[in-house]
Amino acid sequence: MASTGAIGYPGDDALRMALRQGGPINLERARAVMAKHGLDGIVVGDPINVFHILGYWPQIANTKLGHPPTTFALLPRDPARPTAIVTSDFIYYYSFADGALQPALAPFLFADTNNDGSAEVNLQPMWGFTNRTEQAPGEVEHRRRAAMDGVRTGQRFANAGGALAGAMRELGLWDGRIAIDHEVIAAVCERHGRPGSHGPADTILREIRIIKSPLEIALMRRAAQANADAVDAVMGSVRAGAGYGDLRRQFAIESARRDNQAVFMTVDRVSSELIDSDHIRDGQTLFLDGVGHFQHYHGDYARTVFVGEPLASARRAADAVRTGWDAIREQLKPGLRYSQIVAIGADAVRKAGFDHLVGFGPHSVGLMHSDEPSLDGGGFYRKDDLTLQPNMILSVDCPVVETGLGGSAHVEDLMLITADGAEPIHSISDHLVTV
Repeated sequence: MASTGAIGYPGDDALRMALRQGGPINLERARAVMAKHGLDGIVVGDPINVFHILGYWPQIANTKLGHPPTTFALLPRDPARPTAIVTSDFIYYYSFADGALQPALAPFLFADTNNDGSAEVNLQPMWGFTNRTEQAPGEVEHRRRAAMDGVRTGQRFANAGGALAGAMRELGLWDGRIAIDHEVIAAVCERHGRPGSHGPADTILREIRIIKSPLEIALMRRAAQANADAVDAVMGSVRAGAGYGDLRRQFAIESARRDNQAVFMTVDRVSSELIDSDHIRDGQTLFLDGVGHFQHYHGDYARTVFVGEPLASARRAADAVRTGWDAIREQLKPGLRYSQIVAIGADAVRKAGFDHLVGFGPHSVGLMHSDEPSLDGGGFYRKDDLTLQPNMILSVDCPVVETGLGGSAHVEDLMLITADGAEPIHSISDHLVTV
């Protein structure tokens, strides 16, 4: 049975404090990518993109809550102009102000979330709880009121569209070319007669995110270690008769204990949460592949487990996987292409005398599980043959893609590409484990 006691990690408070002072985005990289694509700025409303720029996740504009974006982040290419947040006065008071320590951030607030009229300035008092004066305000109210007091009149608008348009004007983004991530932003630009042009932001943002800032690398190290620890904890309870669904639920608990949030766990090739009847058998070989995140940055980690004595065919398949991944890890370095990584793994398996088919799938990991730019696939994701660069964080999926072996095998670790090689960002335990 999984313990429910919390497990802390050194540096968690420092990471949260760093996020309070600004987004984890690699600003130097962002401005270089904007210059490359002829952009004057980026305007985004998707929560993942707002978080990347501001270090704040807008809970209200979350797809699970059913709301379109009402909080936006604006990042000008010109470093002399501030990064900006556009949101309602209620959200700024009730949510953003509790975590923000960003004096250089420009806030643009609005009173009416569900309207886009004129850009007329709102001169009414901004939102806040009524104070009955029967007891002195506490720390929460003091920090919220201090944040609201710092918003000048020219940054207060009657409605959401007016605030977004006003922010773009003040930041010098009204006449130029910007990248946007949501149709709401395009609609505001059209209704307010914006003369500049815009294009999609997704590929631009992925191109920025593939090279991590120091804060992003620190967040990834923390997320990856806790994710690996959670998978290892689940592995410790693998026994004949254990249910696949029980293992997935335990992964969620073990992740939460470490202040991670579980995304999914694949058990022996099965990922569906609608299947809860599969059970582990004695002599089985299976893999556990867990993905979870800390402050929205992901870990991705897989190990192969032998439940007692495995079949010789399954043992050999698992050895083939380990052989391929060991060879790849030794050769990872800047300048290597994804296609070359695949070839290294396949050649190592073949030269070692294995005839098993192992799939080697490199992908960048960060705010997304596959956080990298892609080729034009007609609107679909199409993997590019990317070249490794320093400060990329790479995973290589290494599953055996065969059946009839007496089980499944897969291993996976996260590697930071350095100036002249690569290093794991979490502790490396045995890739093949017997329970």
